[in-house]
Amino acid sequence: MKLMNKITVIPGLLLALLPLLLLTGCWDNVELNRRAIVSGVAIDRGPTEAEKYRLSFQVIVAEEISGENARGISPVAMYTGTGRTMFEALADASRQTARFLSLGHVRVLVVSEELAREGIKDILDVLERESDTRLTSLIFIAKGQPAHELMSTMTVFSKIPANDLVEKLETTSKQFGYNFRMEVDDVIRGVQLTGGGPIINGVFTSGSREGADTNDNLKSISPKNILRISGLAAFKDDKMKGWLDGDAALGTVLLHNKIKEFPVVIKDKEGGYLSFNVYQSQVTLKAAVTDPEHPVIIVKIRQQAAIKESANSLDLTSPEVLEGLSEQLTEETIKQIMAAIASAREFKSDYLGFGQVLQRTHPRGWKQVKDHWEDIFAACEVQFDADAVIRHTDMRSNSFQINK
Repeated sequence: MKLMNKITVIPGLLLALLPLLLLTGCWDNVELNRRAIVSGVAIDRGPTEAEKYRLSFQVIVAEEISGENARGISPVAMYTGTGRTMFEALADASRQTARFLSLGHVRVLVVSEELAREGIKDILDVLERESDTRLTSLIFIAKGQPAHELMSTMTVFSKIPANDLVEKLETTSKQFGYNFRMEVDDVIRGVQLTGGGPIINGVFTSGSREGADTNDNLKSISPKNILRISGLAAFKDDKMKGWLDGDAALGTVLLHNKIKEFPVVIKDKEGGYLSFNVYQSQVTLKAAVTDPEHPVIIVKIRQQAAIKESANSLDLTSPEVLEGLSEQLTEETIKQIMAAIASAREFKSDYLGFGQVLQRTHPRGWKQVKDHWEDIFAACEVQFDADAVIRHTDMRSNSFQINK
């Protein structure tokens, strides 16, 4: 009896497993040697609606990167397509290359300022919808020039210009500047911020464009053209409103708690200057709400710094002197944040996140004011609870003086 059951079950299992044999492999599989790996994409505004999108794809020439079978040509190639939509532009560019454009390794997306001012919602929709793209790709706004020029600039420290941009951003964000890592996913969330929008890193090239897209740009001690990351593009919804630089940019990043280390210069009472490295900065936002129409935003700041330069006769061993410098440092931070708030109000965009703070603190009150938050944001009171501590003076205390 048991034998008969086994004989009956086995054919059934075979029939069940047979379809699995037909489903092996990937229906849309493309061999690696048939793919053109795209490292960066530049998106420009075309001259007409029929060519609204101008997409430039920076494709890696694998033979030149690996060194095997190298022909001494450029390590990247640029293919450009135009179309009424992003997908049509991609299809147009694909007709120019013998391999399939593979978007799964795109590290950098650069959008022209002209297109950013029109709106980037459609661009983000494509990037979020397309399965081949990555939402972790870094996004930049080309500052005052076409985006494709940035993707066609040869760089010294990396054979691939897109990789050079990534490395420069990492260096800047860790030590000296207010630019920080902004991915496509961050921008998508920022666009959906009620009454606000995202902020996106700016990038441009300085110097002569002649020969910037050839190895001639690398043959002199001073490159003719250099990729630079600078400025923050401020948005309202999906449209760019303007640029943030200097104190306004630094204050904006401080409020977002995205900055790791940054230099600060203050003037001492003797008329000289002192340089500080703020290596720890923590900003907390709270909302005091008795009347949702008149909320008070409380900015709590805690910073730690080190003196990096003091070319004067100040007694840096004196607690009173250090306390006075700490107060000046605190005042400088408050000035930077006030500059950030002033710029946001000028652009009528709460990309600082004050509305989010009110929503978390007082959900019912937020429902009352969210439809006219722009008016409240323009006039709401901001209070500061700030403190900076100078922890050390590095390798020496007082500066040496020349005896006369």
